[in-house]
Amino acid sequence: MGSKASSNRRELKAFVRFDGSGRVVAGSLVLRRKKPKVGNWKEITAYECCNPTTTTTTTIGTTTTTTTSN
Repeated sequence: MGSKASSNRRELKAFVRFDGSGRVVAGSLVLRRKKPKVGNWKEITAYECCNPTTTTTTTIGTTTTTTTSN
C-alpha cells in the first residue's frame, strides 16, 4: 500500500495551474513535493485546518470592515 513516510501528507505541497489569462485551471490541484516543471503553477495553502487565522469584524454605522490575517 505505501511506506510509513507516504502516510504523512504534511510533506506534500498543493499546487494549482494558471491559464494564459491568469485564471486557475479547474481540476488542476496537485499534491507534490516540488512544483511541476511544465506550466504556470503556484503553491497554495493545503492544510487550512492546521493554519490558524484570526478574523476581526468591525461595524461602524452602516459600514462593515472584515480583516483576516494568518
